Amino acid sequence: MGQIIFNGGNPLDGCPTDYDEADLILEGMNKGKSEDGPMWCWDCGFKLDYDGDILRVSSRFYPPKTHYGPTWDGTVTFSLLGDELIKKKFDCKTLDDLVKEVELFVQHYIGIIKARLNP
Repeated sequence: MGQIIFNGGNPLDGCPTDYDEADLILEGMNKGKSEDGPMWCWDCGFKLDYDGDILRVSSRFYPPKTHYGPTWDGTVTFSLLGDELIKKKFDCKTLDDLVKEVELFVQHYIGIIKARLNP
């Protein structure tokens, strides 16, 4: 039969022995890093991860209301590590039009990014 190991056993040299020590280690490893990009963090049993978003798509659209105006309008922004790369404004008469235009725009740039990363 195989052996099941939970949390990998006892700590050896270089492995933190408690969460206070682990937090101090992370402070040093993440010092000067932007929270918009990958950061070092501990998982259970002091397994070490370097995770985070590199590319982010964010948007905000305002519905047709008396104080916003008669259309669905807003922007989509692509950011790389928190720096704005692309920003496009949308102004659509219907919600269906907005959904189609926004998804087409986002998928277009996703295709470009995938093509550049997978030559």
